[in-house]
Amino acid sequence: MRLSRRRLLGAGLLAGIAAAWAPEATAQPGATESAVKAAFLFKFASFVEWPPSAFPRADDALVIGVAGDEAVAQDLEQLVAGRSYDGRAVRVRRVRDPDDGAGIHMLLVGPGHDARVREFIAAVRGPVLVVTEQENGLRLGGVLNFLSDGGRVRFGASVPAAEARSLRLSARLLGVAATVEGRGR
Repeated sequence: MRLSRRRLLGAGLLAGIAAAWAPEATAQPGATESAVKAAFLFKFASFVEWPPSAFPRADDALVIGVAGDEAVAQDLEQLVAGRSYDGRAVRVRRVRDPDDGAGIHMLLVGPGHDARVREFIAAVRGPVLVVTEQENGLRLGGVLNFLSDGGRVRFGASVPAAEARSLRLSARLLGVAATVEGRGR
C-alpha cells in the first residue's frame, strides 16, 4: 500500500510539473504542430542556463534561429512579438546557410538529410541550444529533439550535448522530456 501511495504521489507531482511547464499552445484546441513547436522553443529558454559569455551585454536580445522550417519561424515570430525573456527582447532569425548562425542563442534545424543537419549543428559554436526535428537528432548532435508521439509533440534531451555547449538543462526540463540521454552525469 505504501509503495502504491508513493507512486501515486510521484505521478501526481510529475503531472503537476508537466502541466505547469507545458507551453500555452498545447492547451489550445486545434493548434498546429508548428505553433506547438514554436511555443516549446520559446518556453525552452526559461529552462536553460547559458554561461555569462552568451549575453555579453545586459540588453542583448535572445536570438532564436530557425533553419528549414518556415512554418515554425512564422508561428514563432507571432508568438514572441512584444514578449521578452529574462528582461531581454526576443528576435527570430531565419538561418538559410550554416554559416549564418553567428550571434544566435538557439537554433532549430528543421527536418532534412542527416548530412545537412550535421552541417548546421557543426557550424554553430559555443553556447547555442540546438533543437532538431530529426528522428535521430540527438545522435547528430542536437541538445533537444522534437518527437511525434501519436499526434502529440514531445521532445528528447541530451545532457552530454548540452554540457559540450556549456549549457545547463534544468531538472524540470529533463523531467518532462520523453527521453533523456546521459542523465545522472
